[in-house]
Amino acid sequence: MEARTATVILAGGRSTRMPGDKLALVIDGRTLLERAVAAASSVSDTVVVAGPRPHWWPDDSAGVTFVVEDPPFGGPVAGVAAALPRLGDVHDVLLLAGDLADPASVVRLLCDAELAHDGVVLEDVDGMAQPLAGRYRLAALRAAVERLGHVRNVEVRALMRSLSLTRLPAPEPVTRNVDTPAAAHAVRAILPRASTP
Repeated sequence: MEARTATVILAGGRSTRMPGDKLALVIDGRTLLERAVAAASSVSDTVVVAGPRPHWWPDDSAGVTFVVEDPPFGGPVAGVAAALPRLGDVHDVLLLAGDLADPASVVRLLCDAELAHDGVVLEDVDGMAQPLAGRYRLAALRAAVERLGHVRNVEVRALMRSLSLTRLPAPEPVTRNVDTPAAAHAVRAILPRASTP
């Protein structure tokens, strides 16, 4: 029998617009990455983080696999490609940005939606599709990566271009990413002292 949904969390960026590791930002006592993993684990037996394991990540976090694209910092599509072989026999996969402010709501909306065609992605209030807040048929995602031929420094939207995706409008707080100091301030996120340069 096929396993449940798997999840890939994209966490391989350099956090260049933040004064430290954005995934270490804390909201309500948990880092952004911990919040994303917790949301993913609520629906997935397999959670793959595409990015280096942070030095602050707890050692006892069972069920989470870290993979790094080759070479590192090759972009989100390279991260997806590195994660795909680790997903096993699943029907569909969630792709989540590691810096989502409210990953639990993202996961809930995506898993409640009908998975028609190749997948479903959230749409922000400006009408923009959010491919890293999406749920995809694994076979379709694998085929899209293979069609590209190369994955380094490829934009996520280029990967999605060949897929037939349903858009699910979502309120602004749900699709928000915490990738700038202003965004961190808006959600009252704090950077732990140990993560500050």
